[in-house]
Amino acid sequence: MLRNKILFSLLGVLFLGIAFFYFTEKGRSIKRRVRLELVGMNLLGPKKEPITDIETKFDYVGTFMDMEGNKVSLDQFKGKTLFINIWASWCGPCRIEMPYIHSLYGKLKDNPNIAFLMIATDEDFYKSKNFIQEKGYTFPIYHAFEGLNSSLFTEAIPTTIVVNPEGKVIYFLNGTNNFDTDQFRDLLTSSSQTAR
Repeated sequence: MLRNKILFSLLGVLFLGIAFFYFTEKGRSIKRRVRLELVGMNLLGPKKEPITDIETKFDYVGTFMDMEGNKVSLDQFKGKTLFINIWASWCGPCRIEMPYIHSLYGKLKDNPNIAFLMIATDEDFYKSKNFIQEKGYTFPIYHAFEGLNSSLFTEAIPTTIVVNPEGKVIYFLNGTNNFDTDQFRDLLTSSSQTAR
């Protein structure tokens, strides 16, 4: 009798745990964060595998707005390795990968041949800026106030693209990832060594 009560109690706790992780936003958020940590430790691959053999020519047409309200043209980044992340403050998966991008940026920000373009797609740029400031992130963000060109592959967000100094897309991922890994840092730094 006591054994049955313990068994039913354990099954009840297990059921509540499963329900928490699958049916609540907080549970799904914890599950995504744990998954990203496992990806970062190379124990799992990203949910969607990144495409690294595209070699598609990148289109530098486009203008964004920086945090101070200045217009910034994409073509001013020609000749650098670009880490481009397209996101929005309301996007849960985007929020989950931000700490990893912030950490990556902290390690590579002094490399003059690598540029980070965190392109916000919020309708109201104030929401994007507010989110970044509240979290204490220091990477530069830009607002896609004129829209996005087709080279940015934005069927969904988050989308991350790496463009080499020759203007070729060498990495594309539509989905979340832990970008602060030795392998990804090597991709950026080795690509940046060919900068003009």
